[in-house]
Amino acid sequence: MQQAWWKGVPPIAFFDTNPMGRILNRFSADVGSNDDQLPQTLFDFTVILFIVIGAVFTTVITLPFVLIVLPPLVYYFIVVRRIFVSSTRELKRLEGLARSPIFSMMNEALSGIATIRANDATSYFTSKFELVHDSHTRAFFSYIACSRWVGFRMDAIAFLLMSFVCFLSVLFQMQGWFNIDPAILGLSISMLLQLASAFQWCIRQSAEIVNQMVSVERVLAYGKVESEAPLTLESDKLLDPSWPHEGAIDVKDLGVRYRPSLPLALDGASFSVPSGCRSNGPFSTMVDDTGEISSKDLRHRAFRRSSMRQLRSSSQENL
Repeated sequence: MQQAWWKGVPPIAFFDTNPMGRILNRFSADVGSNDDQLPQTLFDFTVILFIVIGAVFTTVITLPFVLIVLPPLVYYFIVVRRIFVSSTRELKRLEGLARSPIFSMMNEALSGIATIRANDATSYFTSKFELVHDSHTRAFFSYIACSRWVGFRMDAIAFLLMSFVCFLSVLFQMQGWFNIDPAILGLSISMLLQLASAFQWCIRQSAEIVNQMVSVERVLAYGKVESEAPLTLESDKLLDPSWPHEGAIDVKDLGVRYRPSLPLALDGASFSVPSGCRSNGPFSTMVDDTGEISSKDLRHRAFRRSSMRQLRSSSQENL
């Protein structure tokens, strides 16, 4: 994913619409989560999953009546996990968005620290930083509170499971329905204790993997950003090296916008520049062009994707 970032060079308009703090957030916090936290969480989930499978297998062999309560218990855990994931996934996205202004403020303060001190604006920037930090803290605290919410409910249901198994064990032993060796009963209860804690941790880690995939989603979003056209295009080879023979340019229905999502700043402009005339115009490298521009037999759409790009950059002042 990072290699896709380094290979892609987005257009300048990308940096106009994305603050530096948002970019730093993706390259630091989100990448750090993908490299450090996500592999560790995935490893913990895999290990605990095998522990849970072994504990369930041992408990069912020694205490078969546990199968009575095990299916509803698993169903309850799955329902709680579904509720937990649906909330924390959105909170994780919100926390990631609230983290970007912190990086922006730090970048502004470090870049303009001399100006801040010269204008005695330290208290202003401090209060502004506290506001964005509090906004991030609220989102992060809500995320932690949801983790405590699911932990409390899973601990409570694990306690009820232990109480139910102990009660049934004593009842079956007193009624003579099922003779249980005290040593086997002690082993089963110890395995149930391990199962209760391991099962709830397994559920929480599986939900945490889903939440941390939000960082992967954010990283992949930047990997799909449209890149600038390469310096040399295949269409450059189609031109005669002696082209152009004369500097006549015909422009028909030219439309210009600063970004694809914005309306046209110039719409339907048509003009001609005869050969030998000097013309100066606001041809910017940051615009998206539509329409048709022709020079003799060559026609193209959008300057930045055309084979005339190098010609335009070398003779822009004379157009």
